[in-house]
Amino acid sequence: MQASDSTPEASAVVDEQSQPAGTTTTVTADAAAGQDAENNNNQNGGAEEAEVEAEAEAASAEEREELDQFISELGDKIESKRQLRLENSNFELPGEEHFARLDSNLKKNTAFVKKLKVFTATQLDGLLRELAALNLSKYISEICAALAEAKLKMTDVPAVVTLASRLHRTYADFDIQFLEAWQKALNIKASGEKIGNPSKLRVDLRLFAELVSSGVIQMKPGLAQLGVVLVHLIAQDKDDHSNFSIILSFCRHCGEEYAGLVPQKMQQLAIKYGVEVPKSDFLTADKQLNLRTMLKGYFKALCKHVLSEQAELMNMTKNIRRTMECKGEISTEKREKCELMQAGFDKLLASAQSLSELLGEPLPELAKESECCNPGTVIDNMLDSAAFGVLDPWGDEETRAFYTDLPDLRQFLPNFSAPKVDLETLEEPSELTEEAIDANLDAEMDIDDPPSTTSDTALETVGGEEVAVPTAITPATPVTPTEEVKPQKMGNALMELGRQQQQQPQQNPSQSHSQTQLRQQFDAFLQNLFNCVNKEFIDSAAIEFLLNFNTKHQRKKLTRTIFSVQRTRLDILPYLSRFVAIIHMCNTDMAADLSELLRKEFKWHIRKKNQLNIESKLKIVRFIGELVKFGLFKKFDALGCLKMLLRDFQHHQIEMACAFVEVSGVYLYNCRDSRLLMNVFLDQMLRMKTATAMDSRHSAQIESVYYLVKPPESSKRELTPRPPMHEYIRHLIFEELCKQNVERCIKMLRRIDWQDPETNSYAIKCLSKAYLLRFPLVRCLADLVSGLSSYQPRAVTVVIDNVFEDIRAGLEIHSPRMAQRRIAMAKYLGEMYNYKLVESTHILNTLYSIISLGVSMDQSVVSPLDPPESLFRLKLACMLLDTCGPYFTSQATRKKLDYFLVFFQHYYWFKKSHPVFSRSENTSDLFPILVDHTYRDCLSSVRPKLKLYKNLEQAKAAIDQLQDKLYPQLKASSSSNSGVHSSSSNIAAQDPALGTISEINEMDDNVTDEDDSGSSNDQRERQVADNQEAEPEQANDWTENETEPPLPPPPPPEKSKEDLEFEQMYEKMTTDSYQERMKEPLKATAKDIPVPMTARLQKKSYDQINGSSSQSSLQISKAAVVMHDGAPGLQGLTTSGGGGGQEPLAEGTKSGGGGGGGGGSNAVPFVLMVRGHKGGKQQFKSFVAASDSHLAINLKRQEQAIREEKEKVKRLTLNITERIEEEDYQESLLPPQQRNFGHQSYYQKSNKHKFKHQKGAPDADLIFH
Repeated sequence: MQASDSTPEASAVVDEQSQPAGTTTTVTADAAAGQDAENNNNQNGGAEEAEVEAEAEAASAEEREELDQFISELGDKIESKRQLRLENSNFELPGEEHFARLDSNLKKNTAFVKKLKVFTATQLDGLLRELAALNLSKYISEICAALAEAKLKMTDVPAVVTLASRLHRTYADFDIQFLEAWQKALNIKASGEKIGNPSKLRVDLRLFAELVSSGVIQMKPGLAQLGVVLVHLIAQDKDDHSNFSIILSFCRHCGEEYAGLVPQKMQQLAIKYGVEVPKSDFLTADKQLNLRTMLKGYFKALCKHVLSEQAELMNMTKNIRRTMECKGEISTEKREKCELMQAGFDKLLASAQSLSELLGEPLPELAKESECCNPGTVIDNMLDSAAFGVLDPWGDEETRAFYTDLPDLRQFLPNFSAPKVDLETLEEPSELTEEAIDANLDAEMDIDDPPSTTSDTALETVGGEEVAVPTAITPATPVTPTEEVKPQKMGNALMELGRQQQQQPQQNPSQSHSQTQLRQQFDAFLQNLFNCVNKEFIDSAAIEFLLNFNTKHQRKKLTRTIFSVQRTRLDILPYLSRFVAIIHMCNTDMAADLSELLRKEFKWHIRKKNQLNIESKLKIVRFIGELVKFGLFKKFDALGCLKMLLRDFQHHQIEMACAFVEVSGVYLYNCRDSRLLMNVFLDQMLRMKTATAMDSRHSAQIESVYYLVKPPESSKRELTPRPPMHEYIRHLIFEELCKQNVERCIKMLRRIDWQDPETNSYAIKCLSKAYLLRFPLVRCLADLVSGLSSYQPRAVTVVIDNVFEDIRAGLEIHSPRMAQRRIAMAKYLGEMYNYKLVESTHILNTLYSIISLGVSMDQSVVSPLDPPESLFRLKLACMLLDTCGPYFTSQATRKKLDYFLVFFQHYYWFKKSHPVFSRSENTSDLFPILVDHTYRDCLSSVRPKLKLYKNLEQAKAAIDQLQDKLYPQLKASSSSNSGVHSSSSNIAAQDPALGTISEINEMDDNVTDEDDSGSSNDQRERQVADNQEAEPEQANDWTENETEPPLPPPPPPEKSKEDLEFEQMYEKMTTDSYQERMKEPLKATAKDIPVPMTARLQKKSYDQINGSSSQSSLQISKAAVVMHDGAPGLQGLTTSGGGGGQEPLAEGTKSGGGGGGGGGSNAVPFVLMVRGHKGGKQQFKSFVAASDSHLAINLKRQEQAIREEKEKVKRLTLNITERIEEEDYQESLLPPQQRNFGHQSYYQKSNKHKFKHQKGAPDADLIFH
């Protein structure tokens, strides 16, 4: 400690000795400088006035020189044009003798014409010489066409005018043919089509105007053609102003001659200096005024176009800036579009200013673009500050105090003064955006930084070589590797180095011994630093360092020691960061060096891309996060590190990003300048987790840190305590239930008081909520309900009803939040079918409801229950099919399921072909591939050999074929009555006797191999419901407070021994009686007795013969039987012709001996058979009954009913298969609430043997694999 005190004293003495000389020199220099300033004040005032006058004279001279040059050039141009017009108007054409002397060689003339097609100004002299030597009288039209079609430049126009003037003065018909060629070249269609080659038209228009003003083309037709071209250009260009460059070029080069246009600046200078601007005498002022008026109208339209373009550009710029500041990035397409629009607007504005200068018309005042705002201003102005609320980066006062309340060093360091902070190193960038971060990352990643040699090393290796470095050399190291050392700082460092080198030889052995002790003390301090695990210890250590060890060399050593902290000591990182923050209040170099080391190490790990040293990587990012919260690491650089991790978001980088967000995510998200960008990165992490298939551990980490930073909003509600019995039921079902203890749970639930309405209702409610269980345990819950069905059939029935109601409610309410619940309930229903609690009809009805209830098959009509983008019903149907589809084993159920799969494929292709899943027409490139795989896997598991349809058209055709095959009459009836209900009603109306034929339940079939598997459960039997019990079932309430209505009264008490014996004897008696009656032969009761032959062949009376002359073919086939006591028995009445028996009634004759007779057509003959008393012989007597008698009428009705019944039985027998299929189809199309299931219970069948369930839960591996 004495050595440490002596060193500051020695340095203080040196400073005191060097201070007086420096002070005297400074005062003398300041006094001299003040006297010089006072002497030069007057001289400077006069010099400034002289400089201003000289600058004004120079500017005036430049303006006068520019004006004189413009006037001279304009005068020369006007004079040359006037001379050229004069030459072209007053000339003599050469005679025939002249052309006879010229060369008329075809080859040379053709070559001359070809040269004109590629004319340039450099070829003018050669072409003039060839023109003087060739006879081109026969090639004038070709020459005119070549000059009009040649692709010229603006610099070639004077040369072409000179050549054309020579041709005009040589050949008589040149001007006429030249005009015709230009009329073809300048033919602009009035249809509004854009100019194909505006650059050529720009040159051609100027050339044609020069030819007219030079007198080569006659003035009247030339001006007419020029006016037509200009009018068409201006008329077609009032909207987009695409021809503006052509008109502006014409105004620049020919505006003075045709419209009297002179630049406004030159006019003002001419007025200022009193100089007259020369004017052309080619056109009169009236004609020039017409063109000038037309140009001014075009300029006004152009000004409106400029304003509209500026408004559109400002709107786009504003939107891009808002997106940039809120989202943090913009797409490349938008950026390029904005740049193109900006370039186009700049070009348009510059051209508009040029035309404004020529016409002397002012441009309208353009709207000023709003100033760019930094992120803080944008948040305060553009967004509602109330939306953010009060942002608290810390969460609680203790955390805030740890990161913000640092000790006051003035209490421990008397000479403490805050160090000068370099604003360039600590100032955050003005735009904290993702684009700026990307640019910074691209620049930094190009620099190859080697890894630190002190990374992840033991603390023991810090000594030795580090201490051996001389203290006189280390102070010359700059504060930060990237900081530029200023000359003044360099000079101070060199002076200090020189003083230390001078003092080093004078040190005695005692001083070196004290330095050794100081090093040992500092090494002990470094060793104990990592034991400071609370706020007080670390603050004391920081103050001790500032008091005893605060030298540059030791700060460097301390920085490397802190950086090389063990990778497993993550708990010490917050305290080390606080230690650095306290040191930073006095010396800023330590925090800068540590941040730079961490940044380099981080970039090296990212660039290395290996899957090693995960603990070291996590230590680096956590250290960076802690420094960010202390303000020692820039937020900009920290977000850049997170962005770098998100670029290759896999393996270790996922864990590094999650660790960084866990440490500093809440802080960055709750700071105003980094909130929006941090939100973008969090959403990006969540999207990557969803879009990529990653390990479940990584997915859980991402979700954990995401909801740590952005916790979901949830309202807290007070939980009411449940009764102990309710808690016990929940414990059994939701906690204890598993595959191994299903039997135990059944026994425990059987012991509860099912007669208590409250307990009964709550047990039913818990058994109905399969979505509260883990998904693999849904099968166990179905097994539990199946076991209870033998003991509590009423409760199980209510549970099944609740499952159906829940699925139905999920279809009627489209809510993504209920997705997991709906999937679990569909799985539950399928497992109930597997345990034979529901029938296949109900499963198929549910499947049809899934793909039809609330579904709109018209793409123009959006259904709120099944939006086009929602594919959840496909998943729901696939889940139900996967669960119970393989158990549709009977022939009838397999065929029904095949029919459903046709409609299911149609629904799938209707969803997939919707435009919402197509980026381009007739494609489904946006359809989720996971849903497609789920659909195909489901169908392959249910029907492995099923041929899938490839498009919607095939599915529709399959449905039409199925309907035509099963119900051909349905198509005819549907044409008159729309809808399936009308067709079914028509079929029923045609024949009301065709009632519903009850199908054979697959549960009544023979038991399959499950009976022989050895795992049957004797305690679980299929529930048999009594049809006589028609008690109303109470609906289950889903709330916690309401209770289930009371069940029927308890069963009667047990029977006594006498009652049981009586029942046994009674059953034995009835069985014996039944067996005896089975042995007795059964005699069929004869309804009709044939008439004996003796009665038919007996002699007729005279009256009968006369009456039957017209009815000779009629024979009596039936007879009335009269008992021995004279009482009539079973009787029938029929007359037959030819033995056929086709008509119930026929005309008969009168008969005597039988009583009253009837008239001819109203009489029916009968034969009366009478048995004699005491075994006498049978006697037959004939008589005739009236046709309107009761005997005849009853016989007629009886025979008619018998014949109709036979016809109906015949039709039913022939059409039994078709009728069954038709009724199944009609029933499947009806909604569940309109289907007539009869008075019998859905889930109970009477007079059936009970089904014996297996013992224990079914083996899923054996069933599915």
